[in-house]
Amino acid sequence: MTASPPLLLAISTSSPALSIALVAGPKLLARHHELIGRGHAEALVPGIAALLIGQPRPQAIVVDVGPGSYTGIRIGIAAARALGLAWDVPVHGVSALALVAAAAFAANPALGDVLAVIDAGRGQAVGAVVQRASPLLPPRVISQLPSAVATAGAGAALLPPGVQPLHDHHPDAGFAGQVPPAWLVPPAALYLDD
Repeated sequence: MTASPPLLLAISTSSPALSIALVAGPKLLARHHELIGRGHAEALVPGIAALLIGQPRPQAIVVDVGPGSYTGIRIGIAAARALGLAWDVPVHGVSALALVAAAAFAANPALGDVLAVIDAGRGQAVGAVVQRASPLLPPRVISQLPSAVATAGAGAALLPPGVQPLHDHHPDAGFAGQVPPAWLVPPAALYLDD
């Protein structure tokens, strides 16, 4: 008998979206994804509590470590680490770009690689070319587009006219169960200088 995938609580607060999900492998069990702009600190813990009503306790936590909002990243990591300690479960980090790429790969299973981009503020798009099941490359400011690569993410709006993204969404915790283990990182903030 094959063991069932662990139940994961996924948290993403690095963007204007507050995104929380409960996943078991690629199966999405519960999700809350809302564009709130600001107020992640006030909304995150009550959102997690509401999401977990009637659900078993997660066996691990995956938290978006950025790049993205300095404050948002820290809010998500602090909550994930606190819950990990309280529940005695492991906490893993995942790049915001990995969540954007996972959504693109889920929408198009034939896709080989994707330029995942987020809006880094100040008119800059930050991204990385993500290849399915390969370790992620470090994020960088996108000054020119790589040729013949599909694009996805909210940062696509900042790219040159004519770029048609596969999706223009912020990182979505609902796709955390589709992130390969090679994309997981320690639960520490990821910034462009890292």
